Amino acid sequence: MNTCSSAYVHIPFCVRKCPYCDFTSFEKMSDHKGPYLCALFREVELTSVQSPGGPLSTVYFGGGTPSLLTPEEAGSILDKIGDSFGIETGAEITIEANPGTVTASALRGYRNTGFNRISIGVQSFSNRVLRGLGRIHTAEEADRAIRMSAEDGFSNISCDLMLGVPEQTLADIVHSVRHLIDLGVPHISCYSLSLEDGTLFFEKYSGRPDQLPSDEEEREMYNTVRRLLADAGYRHYEISNFALTGFESRHNTVYWDALPYYGFGCGAHSYIDGARIGNEVSLKRYIEVLTADAPDLKGIQSETERIDREAEMREVMLLGFRKLSGISTADFQTRFGIAPEQIFGHELEVLLQDGRIEKADGRWFLSEKGLDFGNEVFRSFVQ
Repeated sequence: MNTCSSAYVHIPFCVRKCPYCDFTSFEKMSDHKGPYLCALFREVELTSVQSPGGPLSTVYFGGGTPSLLTPEEAGSILDKIGDSFGIETGAEITIEANPGTVTASALRGYRNTGFNRISIGVQSFSNRVLRGLGRIHTAEEADRAIRMSAEDGFSNISCDLMLGVPEQTLADIVHSVRHLIDLGVPHISCYSLSLEDGTLFFEKYSGRPDQLPSDEEEREMYNTVRRLLADAGYRHYEISNFALTGFESRHNTVYWDALPYYGFGCGAHSYIDGARIGNEVSLKRYIEVLTADAPDLKGIQSETERIDREAEMREVMLLGFRKLSGISTADFQTRFGIAPEQIFGHELEVLLQDGRIEKADGRWFLSEKGLDFGNEVFRSFVQ
């Protein structure tokens, strides 16, 4: 039986694609919004028939730039999802926003159509750093977007910051984090720059590491963020995420717990009925298939991977170590009928002896050392 209770909606439009971004997104494509919404509605309808689930406890609009949708357009998608699957009272409903694309009236509109959480792509409060990242907004616009969001009814606000980016200094990070704390933002995500093949940043920097902060400087930035936020009362609950009590991301926790979720839209991914499914990344084909006289979901699925029991156990370990609370032996045994030590005893023992993980109160979790070598811990559970 399908137990999906979360949905991700991909809005693949941007004013300008960031040079470090490898997500499915397209510049200046607003004239395609109408056909895209029609295709998206059909995908939701067909999925609700072929893989019924819900009601949904989280819905997340990501991109791209979802804040390029009008409140009416975003609300129509939310209504279609609600009609097809049901949305629980009190569900967490998030929309991502670029500070350069939001207005006070639009924010009020999103709030009135049912969104109760907003994720703002701040990245930095240094205009020098923002220019280097190719962002379309300024630090002043980011500050204004946060203040307007709070004024227009969003109490659950999340902001992203980036670490290890060109021309960035430790002082830049300290300023950005302290400013978010002063603004009372209850959820903060800090992600390190990753040079992804096919992006402009990969071409520019993959052979020039001297143009980026060193690994040591980046780790100092990360640990400084941790200290500043801990001192301000934020709980470090996932390797890149920090929250005041009660503001942890419920939607992202679904991913970290390796639970099923729907993914709608061009380039979106789903985990449904024991399979991970990647949607077509061609906007043209996505729209053509779903607006045809006889639309077929398989026609927009570019990749499908069946997740057997062993693969699911590995995913629970790999993703579980991203959470600072780690993996509960009791929860793992309830889910799979066997303790993680019986399956991954060798891997756990090696990591324990190396000091990268710890065990206490029936849980396995990253040590302080492990936080600096998380990717190596995660790789231990990749087959």
